[in-house]
Amino acid sequence: MQKNGVNFSIRYLENQSNSFWREINPTAKSCLSLKRLLEVYAAKEEWEQVINLSSRAVLHLSKNYDRADFYHIWMCALNETFDNKSLIELGKHLIRMRQLHPVFIALALIAFQFAECVKTSDKLFNYLKKNKGIHNRFAFEACGMYLVNRSDEMDMQKGLNLLKKTCLEKNASYFSWRNYLRCLSQKDKEGDMCWTYNAMHLRYPFAQEPYVVASLIAIEEKNWEEAMRLLKQLINDNPNNMNAILALTQCHEELGHYAEALNLLVKNNDKFQAHNYDYYYLLGHILRKIIEKDFDEDLKKMSLNYLEKSLFIANSLHFPINAIMKEIKEIQFIGRENENIVEDELYEINKFSNVQMSNENTESENNFSDRKVG
Repeated sequence: MQKNGVNFSIRYLENQSNSFWREINPTAKSCLSLKRLLEVYAAKEEWEQVINLSSRAVLHLSKNYDRADFYHIWMCALNETFDNKSLIELGKHLIRMRQLHPVFIALALIAFQFAECVKTSDKLFNYLKKNKGIHNRFAFEACGMYLVNRSDEMDMQKGLNLLKKTCLEKNASYFSWRNYLRCLSQKDKEGDMCWTYNAMHLRYPFAQEPYVVASLIAIEEKNWEEAMRLLKQLINDNPNNMNAILALTQCHEELGHYAEALNLLVKNNDKFQAHNYDYYYLLGHILRKIIEKDFDEDLKKMSLNYLEKSLFIANSLHFPINAIMKEIKEIQFIGRENENIVEDELYEINKFSNVQMSNENTESENNFSDRKVG
């Protein structure tokens, strides 16, 4: 992929970024090549590659602010993989490095925000607030993310403004834009989201967000065929796009294509982490649809197993669990309902047999009485 003479293909960027590892003190050009490669990997959701290369880059660099860029990329990738333990360890490490450069305190706040460590985040935010001399894009992003999660409407808006300010800076990364976009999504700021999608498309032509928003609009309008076309394009561009796979599965489910939906999930099993709530929920939910049409005890057990896995993950991530608990109970009832039908049929058969036997006995008794009278 090329735009304005810039080549965004992975092979080209890998070759360009080799200079980063060859140089003892990598130049700004070499750093930019590696950052661009990591951004393209992130767009394709190849998070293991991003974590591996960004963590190695931190060790290879000596300039603190260059290291800050790669620390930021590293923690964003850890957040995408729900690795809270590593985020906390990285946050502690960055606090210990605060004497080297104030930027590390800002990065520590981002790490603890991702890990949902509220008390530590409060302390770090207050520290940044008191030290007015700390002005850098990571401080703006860290404070913006902190304020967005406050209950006060004015604080939330201040936070979004800070995040937008961060993104509009010349050196802002694709990862900062992703963080801003996620905050807008969480706060249902649809108008700002559309602007952000378009801005990202212009700045990062490898980004898949424009396709994502188009598919979301199609899903919202229940235009399943158009949504499936866009989602297939997303998966074609990036076979590891788990969200697109899950969304395409849901489109198949809406159209009643349960076999296709199940096949899509099973075929892409290796792409999903063991803690992916949506993956296990959809597996269990689609199996439920299948057994509702044609009951099978083994499929029922599999459905319950997957839903119980998703329940465990949802509980550990503090997601709402009422809906999934309700679904588990309903699936348990499906089997019992069939058993009740069988029991009712047996009851009717037994009842009919008893009546028939009673009639036969009455007739025998009458015949016996007739013979006796005769």
